[in-house]
Parts: sequence; C-alpha cells; structure tokens
Amino acid sequence: MKKVRSGSHRVHKRLISWNVPIMVMGFLLGRALILESVSPFALAYLAVMLFLSRKQWPVVMASLIAGATTISMIHAGKITAYLVLLLVVYKLFQTFGKATLYSAPLIVLTSGVIGNLATIWYFDTFNSYQYLLAGVDVLISFILTFIFVQALPVFTVKRNKAGLKHEEMVCLVILLGSVMTGTLGWAIADIEIVNIVSRYLILVLAIVGGAMLGSSMGVVTGLILHLSNPKSVLQISLLAFAGLLAGLFKEGKRLGVAIGFLLGTTILSLYGAPLPNLWLSMQETLLALLLFFLTPDSLFHKVAKFVPGTWENQMEQQDYIRRLRDVTAAKVEHFTNLFYELASSFREDMTKQQREDEDQVHQFVTTTMEQSCMGCAQFQQCWEGNIMKTYQGMTSLMTVVEQVGVRNHVPIPQAWDEYCIRADQVVRNFQDQYAHYEHTLYWRDKIKDTRRLVGDQLTGMAEVMDKLATEIRIETQVMHAQEEQIHAALDELGIQFQRVEILNLAEGKVEIEVFLPHQDSFDECKKLIAPLLTEVLGEPISVYRKVVQDGTQGAIITLGSAQRFELKSGVASAAKGGAMVSGDSHCYMNLGTGRFAVALSDGMGNGQRAQEESNAALKLLRRLLQAGMNEERAVETINSILSLRTSDEVFATIDLAMIDLNSAKGRFMKIGSTPGFIKRGKKVLKLSASNPPIGILKEIDVEPIETQLQAGDLIVMMTDGIYDAAHNTINKDAFITKIINEIDTKDPQDFADCLLEKIVRYRQGEIPDDMTVLVSKVEKHTPEWSTIRLSNVQPIERPQEVPSS
Repeated sequence: MKKVRSGSHRVHKRLISWNVPIMVMGFLLGRALILESVSPFALAYLAVMLFLSRKQWPVVMASLIAGATTISMIHAGKITAYLVLLLVVYKLFQTFGKATLYSAPLIVLTSGVIGNLATIWYFDTFNSYQYLLAGVDVLISFILTFIFVQALPVFTVKRNKAGLKHEEMVCLVILLGSVMTGTLGWAIADIEIVNIVSRYLILVLAIVGGAMLGSSMGVVTGLILHLSNPKSVLQISLLAFAGLLAGLFKEGKRLGVAIGFLLGTTILSLYGAPLPNLWLSMQETLLALLLFFLTPDSLFHKVAKFVPGTWENQMEQQDYIRRLRDVTAAKVEHFTNLFYELASSFREDMTKQQREDEDQVHQFVTTTMEQSCMGCAQFQQCWEGNIMKTYQGMTSLMTVVEQVGVRNHVPIPQAWDEYCIRADQVVRNFQDQYAHYEHTLYWRDKIKDTRRLVGDQLTGMAEVMDKLATEIRIETQVMHAQEEQIHAALDELGIQFQRVEILNLAEGKVEIEVFLPHQDSFDECKKLIAPLLTEVLGEPISVYRKVVQDGTQGAIITLGSAQRFELKSGVASAAKGGAMVSGDSHCYMNLGTGRFAVALSDGMGNGQRAQEESNAALKLLRRLLQAGMNEERAVETINSILSLRTSDEVFATIDLAMIDLNSAKGRFMKIGSTPGFIKRGKKVLKLSASNPPIGILKEIDVEPIETQLQAGDLIVMMTDGIYDAAHNTINKDAFITKIINEIDTKDPQDFADCLLEKIVRYRQGEIPDDMTVLVSKVEKHTPEWSTIRLSNVQPIERPQEVPSS
C-alpha cells in the first residue's frame, strides 16, 4: 500500500514539474495551421519556453512534434527540422552571449528565414506564391514571439501578486485563440470542437471582464479561425457581436450572459447562413452554454483576479497591499523595539550607582590607610583591635572634607584628633583624594548626561517609529463607487477633468486628488470643486496644494478636510537700544493632522549671539515636532542638548503653544518664559509656569498648561522685555492685563503693534531690552465660497473602516 502511495506521489510530482498546461498548449500549437499550410506557432512557442523554463524545453519540443504528427508525417518532419534549426541558432546566440529573452524574436526570425528558404530550395518550388507564404510564416512567427513573451509567464513564472497588465491580458487572449486553432478538424457528428471551445471561452471572459473583454475575445478568436479556415469569415462578426452582448448582460450573472450570447449568435446566424448551418451553430452554442453553466463559480473568481478592473482583482490588489503593509509595519516595529532596547541600555542603574558609591568610600579608606597608617606604631591597635571605630571615624572625617572642600582648612574633630596620632596627615590624604575624585566625578557626570541624552533620543525615535507603524497598519480601501459618484457630480457641474482619486475618506482626514487638464485651474477648484465636495461629503473641504506635472499641460489638485478653526498670527519686535538685531526669535509650524504650533524664544543677553541661540533652539524644536516627536519630549531633548555645552554658552527660553484646529484645545509650555495671556472678550486670562530656561538644569519637569480655547480668543505671548518694562510696578501681571484690555482691535498684527507701541511709550522711547510680542487669534473656519447643491447628486456614503489585522 505504501509503495502504491509513494508511486502515485511521484507521478503527481512529475506531472507538476512537467507543467501539464504547457504540454497541452504545445500539443495544440504543434498541430495549429493557418492558410491551410502555414504553422508559425511552434517556433515562437519553443523559443520563448527556452528562456522561461529551460528545464522543460525537451518536453515542450516533444509535445509540439506530437501535435504536428496528428496532421501528417511530412508536417511533423518539417516542424522537427525547424525546431532543431531553432536550437542551433539559440546555441550560436548563447555562444556570443546574446541569448536573452529580448533576443527571442530575433532568434525566431533568423530560424524562420533559414528554414523557409531551405524548404523552398529542397522542394524546388521557386514561385511568388511560395515566397509569399514563407514571408507570412516568418512575419507571423516574429510577431507571435512578442505576444508569447507577454502571455506565457502567466503559466511559467510564480507571480508575487495577482493581476495582469492590459497588454498582458490582450496577449493572453491571442494565445488562447492560437491554442484553439489546434482543435480545428476535431468534430463530433458535424459539431466542431473549436466552435464549442471558442464560444465557451468568450462566455467565461464576458462574465469576468464584461463587454470589452468578451468582444475582444470574439474578434481575436474569429480572426484566427478565419485565417485557419477562410470559409468561416462570418465567425469574426458573429463571435465579436455575441461577446459584446454577453458582456453587456453581465449584471444578470450567468443567465444574463447566456441570454446575451444566445441573442448575438442567433441574430447574426440568420443573415446569410443556410438553415442546416443555423441549426448546427445553435447546437454548438447550446453545448458551450451547458459547459458554461456547469463551470463552478470558483473558477470565475480565480480568472477574475487576473483581469484588470474587476472587483476580484481590486480585492486581490488590496490583499497584496495589506500584506506588504503588514510586512513593512512589522519591520518598523522591529526597529521600534530595537530603539527601546537601546534606550533602556543607556538608562542609569540605581543599584549599580549605589554599589559604585560604596566601592568609592572603601577605596578612599583603603588608600588613606596605605598612605597614612602604614609604619605607624598603633597600626595593629587601630586596624585589628578597633577596626570598626577606625572605619567609622574615617568615614565621618570624609563627610567633613566633602562639606568643607579641598581648598579650605578642615577642622579636625576632637574625637579623631585624640584617637589618631597622624590626624593631620589623614586629613591631607583625604583632601588630595577628594580633589582627584571631584575631577573624575565631573567627567563621569558628563558621560551620564550624554548617556541620558542618547537614551532620551532613542526613546523619542522609538515613539515616532511606533506612531509610523500604527499609521502604516491603517487599512486603505478601494473606493471605486465613491470616485464614480464624484465623477458624476463634476460632470453634472460641467467641469473638465481627467480623473479623480480618493486617498482617504475618513471624517476630518479627507484627501482627494483631482487631475485637471489645465495648469491655471487652481481658482476653479477653490470656487467650484471645493464647494461641491463640501456639499456631497457633508464637511468643509478646502484646496491643499497644486502640483504641475512635468512635460504636460495638466495639474494635480489635492483637496482635503478644512479644519474647524484657523489661526492667524501677528508679531512685533524691537531690539535693545534700537539696534538692528534682536535676540528674540519666533516661528509658526503646521504639523499636519490639524495641529498648529506657535513658538517664541528669548536668547539670554542681546545681539547676534543671543539671536543665534534662540534661533537654534526653535530650529531644533521645529525639526523634532515635524518628525512626530511628542512636544514634552522635544523640549526635554533640547534642554539636554543645551545643558551639555560649556559654561560660557548663553541660554534660551521657549514659549510654545500647540493648538488643535479641530477642537480648539490649547497646550502651552513655558520654559523660562514670561507669562502669557488670553484675551476673551473683556476678560484676560493668565498662563504661567515656573520652569527655568532650557540648558541650565540637566533635567526639567515640563508641566504643560491645557485650556479650551474659543473662537475670537487672542493668545498673547511676549518676552521679558515687554513683561518687565514696568520695572517699578509691584504687580506686573495687572499692568500687562490693563494694557491688553485697553487695546480694542481684533486683528492680531494690529494688536501686536499697539501693545509694543504702548510699552515703548510707557518707557518714554527707551528700549532697555529686546522686546517681542506674538499674538495669535483663534477663528472659526468660514468657507470662502458657499456650497453648491445639485439635485441629481446624492451625499456620498463613507465606507466603514476595516480594522487592521
């Protein structure tokens, strides 16, 4: 029993290795003829298979010869000679290093020319008709080689993803039509097998690919059948029309396709066909329909996966994208875990630190004993008889040295002076060792700070990559129906466009690309397309950007969700003493996903050096925030970097406001900066924190201030030159609040100018320090154009989000 199973397993394995479809196609192409005597298929088929599946070429050659044998022995001998000649030419190309898949047409052309000339010479048939047939044979073989290069990889090459290009699909249809030619001459009671097979394939492709694919298969099949049998010219129009009707009835499933195909074949058969031929054609059609209804749905779904534009093909593409996305996300998560592990390796081990401190104390005592106690008359009494008292006394003396310092006189405790006869020498040794220890401790702390900085950076990078992995895993969906709905709406409005692609349709994250034929269509998008999409999507849509395509007249316009709020800012500044360069810097940052940041920095001191310092801090902050790092960690990272510099460097403050433009929630972080204020109607709210400037302390505890903003709020941020202008005033907050209340304008730039002017006037024109005030106004987003409502356009239904696997 085991032998039988192992034998059947070997047979199954051998059949798989031989690739049965390739053998069957080879057999049919070997016996395929056109114009009753021309056989151009064998050369092209073997030439392509030599490159696509080199191990199988003997089986392919044998199947071609076997197929030719069913025609006649003379035909089999001719095909064998041509194939042997092809192998010789292939070896010659291989010898000169030119044997590649792209050279297959040239190999076929050379073999065909030599073979046909040799045939004409051997049979002594020197006439124009034979030369014409030879030319047709060579030309069709040459063309078929290009077609087979595109079509045969479907059967020989393992594809990473399903789906064929349009040119591959057309070539595959021609290949199937060529293979069907090999069934010519096979009949059962006057019913031609080739007609049944051709009709069946047209039905399959019509239900899978619709009218275009069905009619294409009909045209190709009819044309090849006509070349094989010139009397069957009616087959071209009959099969093409039947395939077209069958594809048009695709929505009716199998029954609809069958009715359409039956109508197509019946209508055209009534013209010019005798009654017996009409009945014969009906029988062939009915047999094809019977095979069509017996075919399982699973076969249609498998074929549909390879046809571009079908729902199954789109789902297969989505599945491929999903797998690719999961692999990419897994790799990113691998690096995320790696960064977390590296960050943890840089963290300080408190147990190790405590052990090092204990070892350091023991080393101090041991070194002092060796330098001061060796040779002393009381050594044995101190270190053998009273070792605990001696050790405790030395540790107490170490504490005194640490408190007094190494450069000051250390008063010797009376108890130790009475106990030790070399008390002064012990103190001097402790001071010398502690001086060396302070130097070592300084560099050790620097190394620890560097390790902590690297650890924080790695943790920040891990957090950014973790967010990236989460975004990669977000399921993307093909939204063909929604794209068609937008197509219809734009057509209804009379807008000229090329196509529409939906990148994201989630609420608040809409992103749509519209391809327009003209580059000067930006205003058209703002005035027409954005208002129309606002109406059909049910949320405000605005124009993001325009990209001009190189070498074309068109442009790509990206539209997306407009935020519910927007921020308008204004800034006014003056340098100390009216100088040209101020030490204050500011910046605005659109961080995407509805977040907007406004930052103000005051470099300690004045002039160019302070300006460079504040500008460097803001530039680094911008880079970290735009990379996706959390704002608290970004500020801590900047502080760690600045704290590692030499002591002659200046420091900088950071006043950061993070605004969520969807919810109007504000997060404020003030690192060494002056209080900020929010003007809401007649009220003025104070925002303050007690963090020192960045770069002074090694570690800072950033405490963000969170508040809910409202439309019309004015956020006022200022440097100490503004806040400390009233140096004689006890309550500076009340002074600034009074000035802010006195300003009536709602424009942020005018507000900043007025506030700076009032401060300068209060100082009677004196500018004792750099002064900068930055004002931002929260406004409700108001569309520039009203929405466009069309009676025939319905609101777009958003697809449900598919959870990531």
